[in-house]
Amino acid sequence: MLQLRDSFFQGLVCLIMSLFVLACANEKKPARLLSEAEMTRVIIEIYLNEEKINRLNLRRDSAEKIFTLAKPHIFKKIGVSDTLFRESLDFYAANPVALEKIYAVVVDSLNLMEQRLTVKPAVQ
Repeated sequence: MLQLRDSFFQGLVCLIMSLFVLACANEKKPARLLSEAEMTRVIIEIYLNEEKINRLNLRRDSAEKIFTLAKPHIFKKIGVSDTLFRESLDFYAANPVALEKIYAVVVDSLNLMEQRLTVKPAVQ
């Protein structure tokens, strides 16, 4: 899990850096936009599902196909359309300060989930 988290953080840093480049573009706010809390929830759910698929130890192309099949179920479970997520992600990508705030909450939430899974009950 530690190695995966490290690669997640590396990907996150690359994403944030590329988003700063995109920040120069004037992105209009879509008519319907996921809130920062909703985006956080969706990103966490996507990450957790990617992790489940990665733990199957499949070849990369097979894992990507499975994830592609799983994505509609993820969005349905959360009650968000793929289109709404993509439009919201495009908006936040053009607003890196907001996106960085979202990803900070995502990372904190994932770290808290990991801590809860690894904490051993106190011996009485």
